[in-house]
Amino acid sequence: MKNILVATDFSNNAYNALFYATQLFKNDSCSFYILNAYSEHTRLKSNSIAAGRKLSLLQQLGEESKEGLNAFLHKINLDTANKNHHFSIHSKHENTIDALQQAIKQTNADLVVMGNKGKTGSRSIFLGSSVIKAINAIKDCPILTVPGEKEFILPAEIAFATDYKNSYNAKVLQPLISLASSCNSAIRVVHINVEERLSPVQKSNLYILREYLGKIKHSIHWMPDFTNKSKAITEFIDELDIDMLSMVHYQHGFLEKLTREPVIEKVSFNINIPFLILPFDD
Repeated sequence: MKNILVATDFSNNAYNALFYATQLFKNDSCSFYILNAYSEHTRLKSNSIAAGRKLSLLQQLGEESKEGLNAFLHKINLDTANKNHHFSIHSKHENTIDALQQAIKQTNADLVVMGNKGKTGSRSIFLGSSVIKAINAIKDCPILTVPGEKEFILPAEIAFATDYKNSYNAKVLQPLISLASSCNSAIRVVHINVEERLSPVQKSNLYILREYLGKIKHSIHWMPDFTNKSKAITEFIDELDIDMLSMVHYQHGFLEKLTREPVIEKVSFNINIPFLILPFDD
């Protein structure tokens, strides 16, 4: 059974991420843990809870959290009605990242799912601030981000972006391989062609990667560097009609550089597809 942890702030975006995950794993036995975290800095949505009672702000936020979770639970049960899926709700007085890290351990989570707004004002960016914080903090669990209110499409084509400079192992690649097997997806490995030829280490890592991919339908692609790697990946997604993007989060790697705030402000990498981030266990 898969254990899937879904963070929610009760927005339509968050509900869409939950619904997407239920459809992605429609044929699998799954336990979905729906988590809402609140703190003193959380905005109170309504004063009606405190009507006629003397409740502190935290008490009001706690009750609001539980009410929101119950409404989420009721809606997802109506919308999916899948006997393979079990849902439970969890309200935590913590900041979102601390609550997620605790819940990963408590639930033995195989995957964290988050909605991704992908925009700040009129500026088009690749990840929302909450997702960036989660990616930088969570090192022991894959994260799947679902953009906006994306309609569910079974990912027939999954892009795996890599530079072959780091090694791969079964544990790192297992979430990607498992997902591709479950959805009968093809994995399109894309390498940004910065150098003229691969080094011996890169060639070895490419060979190992292909061994791990095994019988899964896959292909190897090279993309020119253009002006930056994010543009090359975006071009690749468009050209091959990719349904999901995946990367390994290596220390000092491309994804780490991309999730630094100054870089985010300069780079346009607005992908309207789900993004699977694989943690690297060194």
